[in-house]
Amino acid sequence: MLRAALTLALASVAVAMTSPSPAAAKSIRGIDVSRFQERIAWKQVGATGIRFAFVQASRGSGDDCLVVPEECAADPFYARNYRGARAQGIRVGAYHRAFASGPGVEGARKDALEEAGVFIARVGSLRGKDLLPVLDVETPFVDLDEEALRAWIRTWLDRVERELGVRPIIYTNNSSWQATGDTTDFALDGHPLWVANFDVPSPLVPAEDWAGKSWSVWQYTSSGRVRGIDGAVDKNRLRKGFGKIDLR
Repeated sequence: MLRAALTLALASVAVAMTSPSPAAAKSIRGIDVSRFQERIAWKQVGATGIRFAFVQASRGSGDDCLVVPEECAADPFYARNYRGARAQGIRVGAYHRAFASGPGVEGARKDALEEAGVFIARVGSLRGKDLLPVLDVETPFVDLDEEALRAWIRTWLDRVERELGVRPIIYTNNSSWQATGDTTDFALDGHPLWVANFDVPSPLVPAEDWAGKSWSVWQYTSSGRVRGIDGAVDKNRLRKGFGKIDLR
């Protein structure tokens, strides 16, 4: 009897650890994709209830991607994914996977401008009902202390905002954001947060709960399955509705 009760208790804990909070459960469902999903059958995806997709436009700047270095710079699947998702009524946002490096503040600014240029060239311009563009800030960082990393992020965000006319989202996770000194500056400047934290009931949010604003998008798993996509795909929840991250 005691063993059965203990088994039931452990099972309840496991469910609690993997089930979303009630607020997250009511949120809007979405995915994010890149060249690594290759060809996607967007008509099938559109029939699943997925309502938004962040699509990788670029990663690094050409020869600086320390993770899968042979797959760097502009994403060759971006235009196809963008068109395919929109054709199914799925809201789309473009993102850039940063490979931030220095050395130092000046080196960081130069590198950020180069990566921003790759992203802008791939995206071109934004259209009505597009979601805000995204800067993916995660390790590894090379030759950057806290100040230099903040300079890198600021430089990329400022250039993209000047060119595209909107304030980008920041994607990160708690451990990567600690490399900035856990700064709240970008939260206070109005950049929404897309946070990654897998297989938990609610995400760990950096920068003092993003300066009290918390997350707008939560990437809650990297091993999701969606009809029309071969293999695993990241799944996300949008908490407050499209108005917070919409162009209009």
